Amino acid sequence: MVIQKGEVILAPMAGYTHSAFRRLARRLGADRTYTELISAPGIIHRGIPKKYAFFTDEERPIHIQIFGRNPQEIAEAALKVAKELKPDAVDINFGCSVPKVLKTGAAGKLLENPPLIKEIVKETKAVLKPFRIPLTAKIRLGLEKDNLERIAEALIEGGIDAIALHPRLGKQGYAGKADWNRLADLKRLSTVPVIGSGDIKNWCDIDKMFEITGVDAVMVGRAALSNPWIFTEYHLRKDMEIPLSKRLETVLQILNWMFEYYPSPEKACFEIRSILVQLTKGFKQSREVKSALMTLKGCEAFIELLKEFIRKFSQ
Repeated sequence: MVIQKGEVILAPMAGYTHSAFRRLARRLGADRTYTELISAPGIIHRGIPKKYAFFTDEERPIHIQIFGRNPQEIAEAALKVAKELKPDAVDINFGCSVPKVLKTGAAGKLLENPPLIKEIVKETKAVLKPFRIPLTAKIRLGLEKDNLERIAEALIEGGIDAIALHPRLGKQGYAGKADWNRLADLKRLSTVPVIGSGDIKNWCDIDKMFEITGVDAVMVGRAALSNPWIFTEYHLRKDMEIPLSKRLETVLQILNWMFEYYPSPEKACFEIRSILVQLTKGFKQSREVKSALMTLKGCEAFIELLKEFIRKFSQ
């Protein structure tokens, strides 16, 4: 079985869950990781992008997440991924509703066409079979209207190995409330493992989702960005107070890992700022830290000032 009962998983989030953050999450107790979504046509025409697809053994089990708009391109990209990367699973994103993605007819747009979803899964599953690599899917309830039963039926008939559901419509984004009752509905009708996500704010919510919906696994998204220790908290069954100095040390550790696969140190130092903002949320000193570091030019200067702040807040 691709998903073990009771797993707590780091969700894929564009711009955040690259290799370094996934490595951190696994060290802190996440049971599984996914890459950010990667364009299937991009893989076919330009190769597999190192920035998004680079991973270490520490991040396993890992799903390489791809998106596209037709069976041929998704299957071809999945085959390339299987041959070159040998991941633990390939995941097809059927949930992203960013306008530029929808315009191409990919990802969340496919939720309106269950027969095409079935064909995509069927063809992709066939190319992965010789490699014994499972195929999973990440979905929403639908794009404009709830179409969950038809979508799930298409996935299962196509041969999917597990389904991750964020129970909102694509058009909602993150507005409104995730409908956990629909997670329970999917679990009842599904013959494959179901991963639930949506509105997990703390480790207690993970327990609640398991209890209320009966899902096989829970996927943690936005809450893990500001508190990657949520995975540790869940395993320890208690809240943790992580001081600002420790959080800044974590930023530095993530940055050092990023140097392994980013094209330049300067690029890594620029990209780490989004994670810096997340990890320093809620501290009265965070404004001081952000105003100093966010506008600073030069990677060496950034690292030196970051170390100064670590020393300052460790005293």
